[in-house]
Amino acid sequence: MPLSPARTLLAQRLLLPVGCAAILWDMDGVLIDSLGLDIRICNQLISARFKVEHPLPDEFIRSIFALHPPAFWRRIFEYLEEQHGLTCDSASRAAILQHYETARIETAFDLLPGIAEILQAARLAGLRMAVVSNNATRDVQAILIRSGIHDAVDLVIGNDLEGFQKKPAPDGYLHAARQLGVTPEQCVVIEDSLLGLEAGFRAGCHTVAVTTGGTRFDTLAGCGMASQVYTAFHPLHLAIRSGEIRKKKIHTPNDFVSHMVEHIAWRLGMGIRLEWNNDQWLDLGRMLGAQLALLPRHHDQAAALGMIDDGSAEIRIVLNAPAPQAEFIRGSGVDVDWFLGLRCEQAPSGRAMWELMSGIAHGLQAHIQVRLCSAEDPHHAWEGIYRTLGIALNRMLDPLPPAPRAETPRPDASPPTARFTIEEKSLTRCKAIRVTAESELTVSVDFSRPADHAFLFDVAESILVGSLPDLLTRMADQAGFSLRVTCRALALSSSHVVLEDTGLVLGRVLLEILKARMEETGVHGAGSSVQTPEDLDAPVRVGISVEGRKFLCLVPLNDSQDALRRRFLVGHEVLHGIRSEDLDDFLDGLVGGMTASVMVHFQQIPDPESGWLLLFHQLGRALRETFAINPQRKGMPPGVKATLV
Repeated sequence: MPLSPARTLLAQRLLLPVGCAAILWDMDGVLIDSLGLDIRICNQLISARFKVEHPLPDEFIRSIFALHPPAFWRRIFEYLEEQHGLTCDSASRAAILQHYETARIETAFDLLPGIAEILQAARLAGLRMAVVSNNATRDVQAILIRSGIHDAVDLVIGNDLEGFQKKPAPDGYLHAARQLGVTPEQCVVIEDSLLGLEAGFRAGCHTVAVTTGGTRFDTLAGCGMASQVYTAFHPLHLAIRSGEIRKKKIHTPNDFVSHMVEHIAWRLGMGIRLEWNNDQWLDLGRMLGAQLALLPRHHDQAAALGMIDDGSAEIRIVLNAPAPQAEFIRGSGVDVDWFLGLRCEQAPSGRAMWELMSGIAHGLQAHIQVRLCSAEDPHHAWEGIYRTLGIALNRMLDPLPPAPRAETPRPDASPPTARFTIEEKSLTRCKAIRVTAESELTVSVDFSRPADHAFLFDVAESILVGSLPDLLTRMADQAGFSLRVTCRALALSSSHVVLEDTGLVLGRVLLEILKARMEETGVHGAGSSVQTPEDLDAPVRVGISVEGRKFLCLVPLNDSQDALRRRFLVGHEVLHGIRSEDLDDFLDGLVGGMTASVMVHFQQIPDPESGWLLLFHQLGRALRETFAINPQRKGMPPGVKATLV
């Protein structure tokens, strides 16, 4: 992957390409916080006219926020008619629009965080600046004057210049570049909407997107028109401290990238504080690598083998490399190009993790060779890679002695530990509650009340659980128990953790019931979906044995493991957005919680949509037999050499 050019850090907040001569700003949602006013005043005006309370959802207003006022209100009136059957004549519409525009002009908007600092630093750096807005020029000037920044810019361009088209046409930005005496290639356009990004992109400018307006980060990052995407213009900060491993605060726009950084700090035994506001992972890697390069070292090279679950890697690092780089070593049996193209959590591909690795190599002035040895799931594989990197770095670098501890530690010096509570345990039912720093998960199973299910997944927007409740219902119905799951994880943005933890707690609940039956009534402890000779013709068959040993194996009887991985396990979305690899993690969590061995046989590899439905159906059938009462086995664990206690 080619290395991007170096950037200049402006006001510790904004990365600018070398050669930038001018910044061209959008106004609403970029310089000033006008979205809050829109959300408030639009509903006030509509409520006053139609006598209804809050008819416009915030998300709808966000979705049209970038439109100029007449188009903005045209969409609002269309929405009111379509959703609520509310109409008004043209005179009333014009009056509402006039009230709205007057309120905007008369409001002294707050600057968004970081804007004042960037404007000042840009002036000191000799950069030219213009505001290019989809509002009338006179209105833009009035708003900038009231907000106190009119004199900070050289030029104001509205949407009413004769002969120029409005955004998404590039006219305004091309005109601004000409007026400032620079080329479009020397300009950085800063926008908060797809509409504005398209205008800057078509003008040939370097485009920066920011989520302080109406558009989500993943939408901006995935549109293909943004050179950089920011969550806000808060200052960038990175500090590492030896001996304070439990003190970690890592914020980036991608929680999985944050987790990769955490792996490095954890293996080095260092605390870390990282505030990173954008998607320039190469620059983040450079910053981290440069700080690591300041640590004392006792070797100039090191190697390590590391793994997490089914992901493993080998890494070699050589410092003082004449040509610093990170490279994959081919020939380990894993298709690297295929692997790098796989999505991983919020990241649509492995680009972010590999750019971070490349940046670390350059900041550290090192040659990093990575051999990916096992890649069943992309998130486990990347965790294996970064754990290995941390182990190798720990063998080379000598972290500084820890700073002296304060005599009275702060109450929040250590993060809360996970708690696991078992409630209402009996032969037929059990309830478990698992609480961590990121989530709270409650799972209950009741064999005495089958088909009485309830599910609540109160999770972050980036986590798609899709039809997971339907899959769990199918499994529970076949197994013969009711299942209730409540998951609250708003601070977590990892879908595989949500599904794996759900499987883990469910497995633990089932294990408690099975152990109670083992002691008091006897239980099969093993079962399968194959009950008759005809069942051997089913395309998917499942077997379970609960013996105190965790083991999960998916076996393609007439295809290769690689074919199963590509066509069924990894990279597919099924049942309204569930990721196939996350369902694999649910199974992994389930067998871990039950300390069970689970085998899944595939006669032929099915299409993922129907195949996962059938797998959960067959899993339920196998669970039903596993939990069947067997008086002959009272007091006896399953298996001849079982370790279940």
